[in-house]
Amino acid sequence: MEIKAWNFVLFSCLSVSFLASSSSAQTCRSQTFSNNMQYANCTDLPVLNSYLHWTYNQSDGTVEIAFRHTGTTSSQWSAWGINPIGPRMVGTQALVALVNSSGVAQAFTTSINSFGPPMQPTALSFPVPSLSATFENNEMTIFAVLRIPQNLSSTSQVWQEGPVSNGQIQPHSTTGPNVQSAGSINFLTGQ
Repeated sequence: MEIKAWNFVLFSCLSVSFLASSSSAQTCRSQTFSNNMQYANCTDLPVLNSYLHWTYNQSDGTVEIAFRHTGTTSSQWSAWGINPIGPRMVGTQALVALVNSSGVAQAFTTSINSFGPPMQPTALSFPVPSLSATFENNEMTIFAVLRIPQNLSSTSQVWQEGPVSNGQIQPHSTTGPNVQSAGSINFLTGQ
């Protein structure tokens, strides 16, 4: 009788664990957008409550993306970018969003060229013909169309969050998830 009870407990724990890991691996697949946009691929990023959705059009080199950062506040900024020189901050071509002093989400591009970047709007090394952001229900979403060269269809990605004070972007934390927020992305294969 005791062995059956332990087997039941073990089976129950494994079932709950499997269901939890299955559902967490599929979070981005259940997400929808208020503008009804749909994307061919998505991935749950491993830290900072972030998700990337995209559709890659190889014929014209465009990537339509939606970067979603959940569990954030209007006093935080959110960012996502690609870095052709590796999974690190310096060299990242970034999309940044924050809630401005009028209470409206705004997005801009910036090139991260140092460890203490000014985080001001600058052009990227590739065109960004469309860029916008929304902030709803403690979720910041950046929508963009990137026109990338073919050698960037598989590259490194970086995402980040940090505080905003008096309308100004402040440096992000340099410990924990903030230094783990990098990886690779293959827009072509969906990996």
